[in-house]
Amino acid sequence: MIPAVAHIGDAAPRRRAGARSVARRTADAIAGAVGEVLENDRLASLPGLMQRLDPRMKAVSIVLLAVVTSFVHSIPMLLVLVVATMLLAAASHVSVGSFARKVWASAGFFGVLLSAPAATAWITPGPVVVALGPLSITAPGLLVAGRLILRVAAGAGFGLLVVWTTRWSDLLRALGAMGVPDLVVATLAMTQKQIMSLLRTVENMHLARESRMLSAGSARENRGWVVERMAFVARRSMKTADDVYDAMLARGFTGAMPSLVDLRASDRDWLWLAATVVACTFVLLIDRMVFPL
Repeated sequence: MIPAVAHIGDAAPRRRAGARSVARRTADAIAGAVGEVLENDRLASLPGLMQRLDPRMKAVSIVLLAVVTSFVHSIPMLLVLVVATMLLAAASHVSVGSFARKVWASAGFFGVLLSAPAATAWITPGPVVVALGPLSITAPGLLVAGRLILRVAAGAGFGLLVVWTTRWSDLLRALGAMGVPDLVVATLAMTQKQIMSLLRTVENMHLARESRMLSAGSARENRGWVVERMAFVARRSMKTADDVYDAMLARGFTGAMPSLVDLRASDRDWLWLAATVVACTFVLLIDRMVFPL
């Protein structure tokens, strides 16, 4: 019996030292995503500047700042707005390094992709900085690209501040109080819950496969298993959505999302909103008067 067992073990494919299977890597990635959601809840409960504000006033002020960012055309003022997002993050007890990495890893990356064509002579003619034939980079093109990247980064930074410093239930209540249709609010609420549930389901499936596999498996086997699990999750998500909706109808759901969150704007919230309006006005005035086109 002992030699037979040894023979079977030798015949089975072995994992390289330190190598991780597809199931293990996927489970770790999903666990990281769930951890980020939990981290957002922790940040929203901290006694920071943005956390103390009424969610409605916070959302309105951030929308104003994002709109003003789209009208600013000068590089210096856009840099000021980017720095302002980091200062607000620091005042809200949010790690500036983590905040900057999140903004530039997503919005900054896509901003570079979107602005890259505008930096070429084909789109923006002018003095050539880097000669690459028809795709030569011009000085006016670099200004256009830099302006777009900074706008995207500043707007994404303001939006991320709202998400990181506001509990999801408070944000949904604020959207409802601001006149967002109940259907949209209900969809957002159910989507967030279902995504978390499905993430846990997928993570458990991958961990179960990892615990039952003696080898990492071939690439073909891993692809086939992933496709099967994707189909299973899609079917389960649709069935779960139908079951949840039927349960809600059975309990008297009429389309509105009731909330126990009582939103009350204080003098501090109105002062914050007024300061935001003044700051936006000054930004636009300086942008037009000090840095004219």
